[in-house]
Order: sequence, then structure tokens, then C-alpha cells
Amino acid sequence: MATPFYPYPTLEKDGYELAVVEQGDSRRVIAAPLVSDEERFAAKPGDIVKLIFEYREAEGTMNGEAVGAEHMWVEITDYGDGCLIGQLDNSPQFTTLLKSDDVLSFHPKHIIAFSMDK
Repeated sequence: MATPFYPYPTLEKDGYELAVVEQGDSRRVIAAPLVSDEERFAAKPGDIVKLIFEYREAEGTMNGEAVGAEHMWVEITDYGDGCLIGQLDNSPQFTTLLKSDDVLSFHPKHIIAFSMDK
């Protein structure tokens, strides 16, 4: 049986995944205000958005604590098959799995903020 198409990174395959954040989700602490679903689903190439990257294995520490996730900016470059495609616009501090300019697929539900520097 064929595996269903899943364009997003996974912990098993990629070593990281993107957090899906729902409005009113009290389980997640977010340093930036969550934008509306209307804004997230209107995201388009040229927009710079913030996503939460969660790592299978924490490689870095902050204040003596292992860090298993970080918020990073991604520039949307294109539309994919049921997803958005973007280029990482940050240099990750807590993983060697990713580097600036890496290309990844994500869903509007992964977006937690838009950059004001468009």
C-alpha cells in the first residue's frame, strides 16, 4: 500500500517538524501574537512568516536547559501541492539539521506571525 502524500517535514524522516498552532490553543506558549486563520490562509509568495520548528533531539542549550524547538522566519517563495513553499530566512541556533536558505513545505496552520518588514 502506498504511503499518502505528506509534503511537510516529520520527526521520523527529517528530525524536525513544524508545530500546528490553532487559535485559542492553550497548550502552546507563543512569544508572538497568533494571526487569524483568514490572514494565514491568505499568505502568498513574498510574505515572510514565523514558524515553530520542533526537533527530535535537542542539540543546543539555553540557560542550562536543552532546547527542543525554536521560532524562525521563512520567506514564502511558491505554492506547492496543497502547501506553501518557503526558504529559511534565519540561521538556526539549536540544530544542525537546518541552515539558512533551506527550502521547506508548510501549511498556513504552521504560521504564527507575519514579518512587518515586507
